[in-house]
Amino acid sequence: MTRILLSLISAFSVLFAFGARPVVNQELRHVGEVLWQQPCTAEFTLTNKDKTPLRIASMHVSCGCLQAKASSDIIPSGGSATIRLTYDALQMGTFHKEVAVRFEGNDTPLWLAMEGRVVRERLVVDTLLPVNFGNVRLSAANIEFEHVNRGDRPVQEIEIINTERGNYTPALMHLPPYLTAEYVPEVLRGGERGIIRLTLDSEQLPDYGLNQTTVYLSRYHGERVSDENELQVSAILLPSFSQFSEAQLSHAPRMQLSSDNVVMEGINDKKKLTAVIVVSNTGDTPLSIKQLQVSHRSVGVSLGNRTVAPGASTKLKITLTPSMLKTSRVRPRILLITDDPTHAAQTINIIPK
Repeated sequence: MTRILLSLISAFSVLFAFGARPVVNQELRHVGEVLWQQPCTAEFTLTNKDKTPLRIASMHVSCGCLQAKASSDIIPSGGSATIRLTYDALQMGTFHKEVAVRFEGNDTPLWLAMEGRVVRERLVVDTLLPVNFGNVRLSAANIEFEHVNRGDRPVQEIEIINTERGNYTPALMHLPPYLTAEYVPEVLRGGERGIIRLTLDSEQLPDYGLNQTTVYLSRYHGERVSDENELQVSAILLPSFSQFSEAQLSHAPRMQLSSDNVVMEGINDKKKLTAVIVVSNTGDTPLSIKQLQVSHRSVGVSLGNRTVAPGASTKLKITLTPSMLKTSRVRPRILLITDDPTHAAQTINIIPK
């Protein structure tokens, strides 16, 4: 009997990793303002990078107002599990709640925390600043610089509010060389609104057409980049026709589209959606479509001919994969860069329904 028991203990110790801990995507979650008596949640993803499974031995919350639930007690090697914290929001004011998660074979707990502020009425700026980043809210998470000429320095502004009581210093991470950011004011007090001012240096843009990048808003000291704090920035740099003579311009190609707004119906279905746009040349010389760009991987395009003779046309086939749109903050669209001076950069908007 003793031998059997020892064998079981040995097998169990091999099956589960002793002393190992998972990697958590974020140990502290800012949930911002929450309504009184309206329970709020925060989720944490735990990934097991060890070669053996991990078992959650216990979870001890800091008070009875907090509940903790794991999607699974066992995290397989290379797998993930989610821990959800739910706060009852029965106490007005700021809160910081924790749970200590212990794993078998490891006496050192993993601490996860959520914090925010309970209020009787949510700020009216929710509608004016709809993008919720937890401890801050923004007016937009998708910034577009449309139809920029080389040498221009356009400016776009994002409104921001600090929804917590303490001071907050906004900062954008991973800015490319062609973008600079100014923060007014540099430090936001609790409840204070401000502006993030982005300036585009078009001389630094790498190419004509659509230039896209992702920047990240730091919400607290030491934050890592993730899809939870990302902002999308795009700029369309127009080709120059300054070297063309008046005669050349008068005989230039002229692009005409059957539509520049495409409604794609049926996004609740799993299948791909398709549409066709007719591209015609009403000018005197051949039309050259130099670039064909899409703003998001959910959009696919296929063009019949990149050179369209005067009086001729070609078809642009568009496909949309609805499942890829769910987590995107980018507006789906297509950009055509042509040698038509009046339509050097032509945008086709995709409208999912």
